Amino acid sequence: MRLGRLLLVVIAVLFVCFAVVYFLFPELILEAMTASARRTAGLERFEINVEAHRIVYLEGGAGEPVVLLHGFGASKDLWNAVAARLTPQYRVIAPDIPGFGESPALDDARYDVESQARRLRAFLEALDIDEHHIGGSSMGGLIAVVYTALYPDAVRSLLIGAAPGVRSPERTEIDRAVERGENPLLIRNEEDFDRIIRLIFSRPPSIPGPMKRAMMRTAIRNRAIHARLFDELTQSGFGALEPLLPEVEAPTLVLWGADDRLVHPSSVAVFTREIRGAESEIFEACGHALPRDCPDLLVDRYLTFLSGVHTRARRGP
Repeated sequence: MRLGRLLLVVIAVLFVCFAVVYFLFPELILEAMTASARRTAGLERFEINVEAHRIVYLEGGAGEPVVLLHGFGASKDLWNAVAARLTPQYRVIAPDIPGFGESPALDDARYDVESQARRLRAFLEALDIDEHHIGGSSMGGLIAVVYTALYPDAVRSLLIGAAPGVRSPERTEIDRAVERGENPLLIRNEEDFDRIIRLIFSRPPSIPGPMKRAMMRTAIRNRAIHARLFDELTQSGFGALEPLLPEVEAPTLVLWGADDRLVHPSSVAVFTREIRGAESEIFEACGHALPRDCPDLLVDRYLTFLSGVHTRARRGP
């Protein structure tokens, strides 16, 4: 009887402790969940100083390097579910692009697309990575295309996931907002947070209140710097990528979600028309945040693509 009562007391204390952490310190739970996802993916956190920037990144696995770039407002952990399937065969590197996640921006540095691409090259050279595969989601895809055009000898293959930067035949309301000089991706309150979640997911996840508030606090804290970076990233306007696409010689895979409400899926036709030999696929019931909304579909198609790249490389030109 005493043992039973003691066990009940212990359970009650643990429950109270969990409730206190859950409601008062939800950031701790988010950190624990993120750490668990990294372990499952076989990734570890590292940091390095490159050209005055402190860049934090995840790395794991062994084999040919695969560099994965996140989207605007996201971070390196966007790729955890995808990386879990890649690390058994590849060395995965997922950095926080400077200005996002744990990689801070500097007051006197530029963060337009070309500057970010050149900074990425310096980062990879610091890691002694020469030839590699590269892929990006949204803003990360935009940077990956520019990087591939700037450093063609370094890129074995290119993955473009729902990237802006071309004139899509069909426009979204977000396109028109950006043309008006508005930034639809900044978060000021819970209404903005919920709106963006609906924009980027085909099936918006249910986020518990304390977790949502913790994520909102981070987004609001970064609002000013993200506004600056958005202006610099979009300064070239729509269609900025199109002159570069015919220069892309690396095997290319273009992936999109059919339910993307941020960057219209009709953009796929522009990429595949301008990049010689580009493969593509549009996933049903998937939105803009491909690595989170449909990670299994993405990684299945990506692994098949990478296998084909290896086969062609063995056969030679």
